[in-house]
Amino acid sequence: MCRMGEREGPDPARARDAAALVALMRELRERSGLTYRLLQRRAAEEGMVLPRSTIADALARTALPRAEVLEAFVVACGDGARRDAWLEARRRIAGREDAPAPGRRRVRRLRLLWWLPAAVAVLALAYWAFTPSPAGTSGAGRPSPAPSAADAARGRGGAFSLFEARSVKGATIASVGYRYWDTGDGWYGVEYVMPYSRDDREAYGDGWGGRLLIHYEDRRGRHTEVLAGNPDGDQQAGRDTVRYGMRNVWFEVCDFDGRELRGCQRLRMARK
Repeated sequence: MCRMGEREGPDPARARDAAALVALMRELRERSGLTYRLLQRRAAEEGMVLPRSTIADALARTALPRAEVLEAFVVACGDGARRDAWLEARRRIAGREDAPAPGRRRVRRLRLLWWLPAAVAVLALAYWAFTPSPAGTSGAGRPSPAPSAADAARGRGGAFSLFEARSVKGATIASVGYRYWDTGDGWYGVEYVMPYSRDDREAYGDGWGGRLLIHYEDRRGRHTEVLAGNPDGDQQAGRDTVRYGMRNVWFEVCDFDGRELRGCQRLRMARK
């Protein structure tokens, strides 16, 4: 089981935002070769608390992890010698996200002036909307529309699961956080976060990048889409998305040179 030295592994100083910092955490974990269970155990040996569910949730999202989670994670991955550098990167990103942009205070004052008459209008509308109406009707006396299955199911998804894989020869690494829920109409709502693919360092300069694909079925048939497509020697994160009316969803990572796919491998739920 390898332990990383100070000069090995991803450099947290390269992270410019929360998503980039999480991407480097994922790379750190991949380099360690440790399962979530072993990371939890190694953190406990250092007197820290790092539940497996916390690791999975932190790595599946683009938000900044809590400082104590980041510290325990870095130590468990064997990069404890650089914990201060990781924590400093987190403080820097948090400060940048919290700081108002130049001129924002003036904009906020103008917005307050604009919102004053708007607030009066909203209160008036609220009074009209919540005036008691006959059962089964809206405030205007029209029948209230029944909520759709998608609206009824919104937010019912459980915890995210992390899916990850390497292409057959390991040149491309991909991962995505994923959850789904039954919408009650024979289909499913799905949400995926932090779709991500990157070139393995040992494959830099080989002319092949990579792609993270999603395969699914909807009412029009079966489809394949690209969630993230990184060039040779680089990485890419796609967009977080919520979709409805889908089923038979699965993810795949492939090497890609701009013309053809090779070495495709299905993503599996990460070991915990």
